[in-house]
Amino acid sequence: MSRRCSLPLVILLASLTAPALAQHAFDPARSPADDTSILLAPEPYKTYRGYSLVRAVVRDHAEFNRVLAISGDCWTHTPRLEQPVDFLIPPGGLDALRALGVSFDIIVPDMGDVVAAERARLNSPQTRGWYDDYKNLQAISDKVDELVALRPNLVSRFNVGPSLENRTIFGFRIDSPTPGPAGTIKPVIYIHSTQHAREWLAPVTTMYVAEQLIAGYASDPDATAFLDKFTVMVVPVVNVDGYVYSWTTQRYWRKNRRDNGNGNFGVDLNRNWGFAWGSDNGSSGSGSSEVYRGTAPFSEPETAVMRDHVLATPGIAIALDVHTYGQYLLSPWGYTATPPAALPFFNKYGKIMQAAIKSAHNKTFTYGPCYTTLYPVSGGNLDWWYGDRNVMMWSPELRGGSFAPPPTDIIPSGQEIYAGLLALAKTFCRADYNHDAFMNGNDYDDFVVDWIGALPAADYDRNGFVNADDFDAFVVEFEQGC
Repeated sequence: MSRRCSLPLVILLASLTAPALAQHAFDPARSPADDTSILLAPEPYKTYRGYSLVRAVVRDHAEFNRVLAISGDCWTHTPRLEQPVDFLIPPGGLDALRALGVSFDIIVPDMGDVVAAERARLNSPQTRGWYDDYKNLQAISDKVDELVALRPNLVSRFNVGPSLENRTIFGFRIDSPTPGPAGTIKPVIYIHSTQHAREWLAPVTTMYVAEQLIAGYASDPDATAFLDKFTVMVVPVVNVDGYVYSWTTQRYWRKNRRDNGNGNFGVDLNRNWGFAWGSDNGSSGSGSSEVYRGTAPFSEPETAVMRDHVLATPGIAIALDVHTYGQYLLSPWGYTATPPAALPFFNKYGKIMQAAIKSAHNKTFTYGPCYTTLYPVSGGNLDWWYGDRNVMMWSPELRGGSFAPPPTDIIPSGQEIYAGLLALAKTFCRADYNHDAFMNGNDYDDFVVDWIGALPAADYDRNGFVNADDFDAFVVEFEQGC
């Protein structure tokens, strides 16, 4: 859920371009497997020299429009009046802002320095640890293969399906041999990231978390207990076309690469899911908008194949959709301010994850429903997971103050999310069947009623059938307590 503006105002977008990858880059016509380099070729590119990132406080819609006319690109989630809003300001724009009398702070004096430093690092031939810098799609794919080779009895690779430009959306499964309760399949935690292309911290953070579990299994008690309780599915980059484009052409590209006509490109994949799709409150019907929802629910190959993969994966109990930036743990709903029935459940575990994340590096993540905590989203996958699939879903918005945090944030970010996920796994209780944050006789009674009625909610092991296995698994976990 990238930070951007979605007030019902005319949004002018700057043409932000980043270094181009040439002979060592992804060729969009080729499969990711054709490329092995992560280096940027030394070719001309937009330097952003003289651009500044500022944090302004606007007093009314008219003032917002005037600032946006100077900036052309707002980096904040749905902006609020009298609250800080981030804008990318072009050369000469700071004086124009001052002339407006707008209150603002300069967060990054010259974005050219950020782009130049990033380019220099990625061009450097020096040997680095994998998590010492950002990685392009091929490097992530190669890392997955490395993890499979490292622990072949624990990790397996899978393909989700093709993207709009026919790249393969890939992922991997982490599964120990320990069975689930009463011999059923273990509950699954499904983690995916990078629906928004420019959020480079998301995929490397996701990979870090996965590698800690894989490397630690059978040697680290926390990782071992985690994988003996849960199976983990990881899709590090959902928006593969947009991610490649953010490396080859435009560093701050957000959407996929759908040609919308009239020179407009891209659908916001996180507005294209089929629950509460189509509202102008949290998405847009305009192809030029950064929150364009597409022509129909699941109109985009990326969301359609993700949906199909999820539907074909039994046992999913928890899902995480990793984004940047802002330090949030967002839960449903995104499309309405009305709280979900499971709000006590979401808040209970949001608080647990918040404390664990803070213990890593003293960063505070704010938890709560997406709509009221941060901004409205319609057609988001946060709501689809919960509203359509009855899966407990959170969307972490990672650390950092921009879409270009220093690479030194990668490992701390991974440590934070790993700590939060461990805490969630240790305490998560599926037997709290009515999701009121307490496990008691009401959960048992409610489950039995639903199970006798063969209601979908009683498909406890999420394999598509309500049968005796669901009853046995529920009873085992209920008797174990939470």
